[in-house]
Amino acid sequence: MKATFQIPDDLYREVKAETARDGLTVREVAISLFEQWLRQKKQPLPHASSIDWENFRAPLSHLVPTEMTDHSTEAMQKSIDSHWNEPA
Repeated sequence: MKATFQIPDDLYREVKAETARDGLTVREVAISLFEQWLRQKKQPLPHASSIDWENFRAPLSHLVPTEMTDHSTEAMQKSIDSHWNEPA
């Protein structure tokens, strides 16, 4: 099937020069890119591991006392800074 579409002149000139250097045609590169794009679309997305939110602990939670009531950014930063060198 023949398809016609417009691309920016500068892009076409650069693609044309690169394909010529590689001994390819723009058509061959375009077909290869379309095939690559389709293969990529068909690949399953990597599965993210599920998080047990009921038992989740923030990575730095051991640096913030459980009795802390001021949860402002400044207070949290101060608590983390003061407990930074303590063992987990």
